[in-house]
Amino acid sequence: MRVPSAIQEKRGQQEVKLKRHEEILGKIFPGYDLLGLETKSRPELLDRLGIASLPIHCQPSQGQPPNPIPLPSKDASTHEEDDSAALSENENGDVAPEPQWDESLDQREAVATDDINAIGLATDKQARSYLGISSMSAAFRTIFKLYPPTKEYTAARARACAAAPPPSQLATPFLTRDPALSLLREQRCIDFYFDHFHAVTPLIDEDDFRKQYAMGVRRDSSWLGLLNMVFALGSIASGSDSLHQEYYKAARASFSLDSLGSGNIYSLQALCLLGGFYLHYRNSPNMAYGILGAAHRVAVALGLHREPRPGTGTNEARRAETHRRTWWSLVCLDSWACMTQGRPTLGRWDPATMDTALPAPLHDDDHAAASLRASALLCRVCDRVQDRLARVGPRIAHDEILALDVELLDWHETALPPVLRDDDAASARNHPRLRIAREFICTRYLNARVVLARCALLLTAHDRRRRPIVVEEDRTLARCCAVAADAIDAVALRWTPNRFLVWSAAWYLFQASTVPLLAMAMERSGGGGPSSPAVVTATPPRFVEWRESLAKALGAFAEMRAWMRPSDRSPDIVAAMYEALTADADVVVGRTPSVSDGSGLDLLGWCDEQLAEMDWSEFLGEDSMPPDMMPLA
Repeated sequence: MRVPSAIQEKRGQQEVKLKRHEEILGKIFPGYDLLGLETKSRPELLDRLGIASLPIHCQPSQGQPPNPIPLPSKDASTHEEDDSAALSENENGDVAPEPQWDESLDQREAVATDDINAIGLATDKQARSYLGISSMSAAFRTIFKLYPPTKEYTAARARACAAAPPPSQLATPFLTRDPALSLLREQRCIDFYFDHFHAVTPLIDEDDFRKQYAMGVRRDSSWLGLLNMVFALGSIASGSDSLHQEYYKAARASFSLDSLGSGNIYSLQALCLLGGFYLHYRNSPNMAYGILGAAHRVAVALGLHREPRPGTGTNEARRAETHRRTWWSLVCLDSWACMTQGRPTLGRWDPATMDTALPAPLHDDDHAAASLRASALLCRVCDRVQDRLARVGPRIAHDEILALDVELLDWHETALPPVLRDDDAASARNHPRLRIAREFICTRYLNARVVLARCALLLTAHDRRRRPIVVEEDRTLARCCAVAADAIDAVALRWTPNRFLVWSAAWYLFQASTVPLLAMAMERSGGGGPSSPAVVTATPPRFVEWRESLAKALGAFAEMRAWMRPSDRSPDIVAAMYEALTADADVVVGRTPSVSDGSGLDLLGWCDEQLAEMDWSEFLGEDSMPPDMMPLA
């Protein structure tokens, strides 16, 4: 009897599948007989692999298997082909490629660049995500256009960094080789999390969290996701280079699209930690942006944007306070992340529809409440800054920038408690979390002023390309550089030798360094107009001050290097621009290459679509820019 072709085809597929399974099994258990393995129990098989049984917090509930969100992965050759195709279209005058990005976390540990830090401008020409005037990209492109030698130096440094072998890292440890050791490691991670991250964003009820962990009976995906995110962040603060990757993998097993359909406070807090901290640490800012957007929707769906009704019991009051702190922590995390993106706030805080009260202390020494309350008030001002910079219409005026800066100064004088403003060594020793909170608030306050100052410099640079600088603009330049100098001094004097704290301090030091770099580029480009020679006949005193400020920043970077991530390249980029802008005139100023001399940087193709009345073509190269990227005024 003849077997139908469909059945034969099915049998063939099954045989191929069975062969693949046997090959995989042979790789896992080389040299073992299949019949011998069949009689072994699961613990015995794991024992042969040298892996102990997974602890309870690494295993989702059996009745609810997780459905992880698949992360995109690209083959390197495919990525290069896509880039070259996009470039050829742009050079031929066709429509520019659609903005896109690939921030898969599978190989992000050794990746130094992302959209927000703009380091990729040195080697990557592909259009990526939308960024506005407050972004690092806008500052770098302006520097490159004002003084093209910085482009060559930066490109050479970026190529050297890319060609260097990746720094050696310890192999990622197994989490569960020794249950007793694993328990001690987890407790250490919890302590480091609450001593560092919790001091800044106290969204978790610490007593409840430690109680749930000690009981060890919860196995739902929401709790496991939060627990492993705490482990991951705590391991970073503890100084580990790679342990966080394994904890993140365990947390990712609990995240899925289905988890958004079963919202609760634990899953929301896990999303806040993932999008607010961890993804930024792994150089995935756009993924973090999307995660925090989803977290904001979950928070609104849970009703956290409305003040809870007053309760009668202690537990109800504590639960209501946890909801307030979770809401305001989410608002702050989103505001801090978006400060350097130039994107609209999308109604992050709307007093007409949201009335959640600010955090209140639960006891006399509850400094976390005071810290979060001050941060929330600061973020309200930052929201107004972000909203104005992202607005469609006339460009922001210098008077508006000064008014917003005055609001920030008023916040520092009136809304910041003395315990968070005064540099009291005694209180820092007695309350180490208070010291961490003070440093974070200080750097974020100064960074908000730096962003405004940088935008003011961009406007001044645009105006002085058309006409000589006026006295008021010269004063603006001095004020902006003074703000940046204060920010550099604050980081250089107060940074703490801790991986988490240095990661934050180095980022804000990077931000502040762009202001004197931009000022120096303006000085060396000449102030008379586009045809002015790029020669400095004498070194003005203010140029010396900017150089000294940058030297201080580079010194701080050098001191912090031991605690920075191996992939951090911001010190190299600042150093390259500094060398270009301070090099001998015969070497640097004597040769001024064109903007499109093929040195590896692409200044053409990105701009802020919303700055309709600003002729950014003078900086970004209108000749190679798609028409729809430069709307008419």
